[in-house]
Amino acid sequence: MTERVHFEQLGHIALVRLDDGKANAMQKEWFAALGSVLERIEHAAARSEPGDVRCLILLGRPGFFSGGLDLKVLPRLAPRELRDTTAVFMETMRRVFLLPVPVVAASEGHAIAGGMMLYLAADWRIAVDDERSRYGLNEARTGIPLLGGTLGICEHEIPPAHHTEMILHGAMLSARETFERCVTHRLVASSEALLPAALAVAENLAELEPHAYRLNKQLMRGPAYASAVARANALADEAPKQNVFAHLAR
Repeated sequence: MTERVHFEQLGHIALVRLDDGKANAMQKEWFAALGSVLERIEHAAARSEPGDVRCLILLGRPGFFSGGLDLKVLPRLAPRELRDTTAVFMETMRRVFLLPVPVVAASEGHAIAGGMMLYLAADWRIAVDDERSRYGLNEARTGIPLLGGTLGICEHEIPPAHHTEMILHGAMLSARETFERCVTHRLVASSEALLPAALAVAENLAELEPHAYRLNKQLMRGPAYASAVARANALADEAPKQNVFAHLAR
């Protein structure tokens, strides 16, 4: 679809390869490309026609699922541009989290900050068992508050016993450590095994009855996201007014 987001439909499965050749950093063009894919799937799900997508796989590139928001760009944005970018980030995470078809995240590398949120927004998470890769919400370490309803995604998909470690303290973990904490559902031994494993999961999830799945997802996940938005809005007056990414300029 673009050089950053590659779309392919395999029967009822949409395979989206996230590959910008670097860290899959999230910025304007990245959001537009992924948003186009999400819109296609949302419209297809609303029609419920034969041949439509019944499951989405988000496949990262070698070394990176996603490094999160582009910290080479955000620190230099003017206030209005920053608001627009963070708004589209939150909306993209919401759409993936509440997408009316199952989502499988397949990672063979780092998933950090916004990239970890995208990983968490999936229904099912598979990762290569690579000790070098890091997974985590490092906002507490980089001085960036969690945005809007994104805390709802993190709280919903990380078991409560690990909320303090992973959300509040920003622990950076290996793929195996996320598996041990029941955040990653399956590990595979190599990059070559990742896509076949993701396709096997997706084929099974594609058999779910679409209407029941969509309603159940809204019932399960919708309140979690809405609650986080309400809590964030209640603290809006305490949120930083300056560009909170400015100190990260490189």
